[in-house]
Amino acid sequence: MKKDINSKNKKLVDKVFKILTTFKDKPKKIENIFTELFEKDFEVQLNEISKLKNGLLKGLIISVKDLFDVKGYHTRGGTKFLEPNISISDAKCIYNIRKAGGLLLGHTNMTELAYSGLGINPHYGTPDNPLYPGSVPGGSTSGGAVSVALDLADITIGTDTGGSTRIPAAFTGITGFKPTQDRISRDGVLTLSSSLDSVGLMAKNVELCKLGYQAMRGKVNTKQEKLENKNLKFIIPSNFGFENIDTEIRVAFDFAKKKISESGYEVIEMNIPVLDLYKKVPIWQFASVECATEYFYLYDEKKYLIDPNVLRRIERANEVTAVEYNLLKKIRENIIVEFNQFLKNNFLLLPTVTIKPPSLEKCKDSEYYDEANLVSLRNTTLANYMNGCSISIPYFENKKPIGIMLNATTNEDDYLLSISSEIEKVLQK
Repeated sequence: MKKDINSKNKKLVDKVFKILTTFKDKPKKIENIFTELFEKDFEVQLNEISKLKNGLLKGLIISVKDLFDVKGYHTRGGTKFLEPNISISDAKCIYNIRKAGGLLLGHTNMTELAYSGLGINPHYGTPDNPLYPGSVPGGSTSGGAVSVALDLADITIGTDTGGSTRIPAAFTGITGFKPTQDRISRDGVLTLSSSLDSVGLMAKNVELCKLGYQAMRGKVNTKQEKLENKNLKFIIPSNFGFENIDTEIRVAFDFAKKKISESGYEVIEMNIPVLDLYKKVPIWQFASVECATEYFYLYDEKKYLIDPNVLRRIERANEVTAVEYNLLKKIRENIIVEFNQFLKNNFLLLPTVTIKPPSLEKCKDSEYYDEANLVSLRNTTLANYMNGCSISIPYFENKKPIGIMLNATTNEDDYLLSISSEIEKVLQK
């Protein structure tokens, strides 16, 4: 790409040129972040962007998880067993990003089929955590998180089935947003769990998450939420979310909680009975059964090509009967109603993840991997099960980040983003 391609987009051209120069130098810190760059389309994209008088994402660089169809490129899903077909059209939300003026940078690396919260991929390598060298970046949207953390992208588009935008955001010190499931179209996006998948995103701050969310929806919310009139509360569950928490995470969370309280918000801790019901639900059955169903023929023929850590999870579908699976869905409907009636216009306040990023070396042990993955997903999966919206906001203590997670009820996405902008300011003081 020529640096002088389009004078109307000089700042954007300079940013893209700098990124390409960085990749040619091949520093170790950017290894394994992308499965492919959309370099051959940059000139066309820049010319189209220059024609826009305005656009929510004009001037911003967007990286895309390798689950989303991008016209002219492969959608690998972090696997080696999917057919190497080239997409003939964009996923609907990616098409909306183009219309909003976002420049698509490349497909980012991920956990195979998005089936883990750690971000490890034996096929395409694992991006290193830029804040914790030698540790996992979090997953499944691993490369996306690192692309933002290293300022290669302004926004990264991912999916979130049990925490796949919020876990890597917490581990890399950025912001991750998981909308209510059907707020953003999943057309043209590979499936892990049809019940739990949401299209989400990560960025350096809440405002960029808000812009990306509105662009992908194709709708701009002009309504101003009157937060002061809602008598909102931040509720910390006394019976969920703090099991075996790392001391450093607990200390940092308590500091963050104190800042929120001292800024005039009501923070209360209480037992939430519906969460005792939730903890008894075998949530793993959703992804296991639905992933095995989605890829049944390919999986059956080519299971030898699948990451053993992922294969173990898919094969657990054999343990689930049809009756159990259908009961699982029915129970979920009832618990969602009960949870939304309890939370109303308030927010749950939790640490996003209760541990620091595990080391890549330790994760080579399958038993350690399974335990670390389970703990990483424990808090974040709640929002997926409840079909709510959730955000992880970074809070730095001693120059190391933790994620502060806010959960809201179904379809309160704009309300959550509004209060998150305020909480972000509080946490940065």
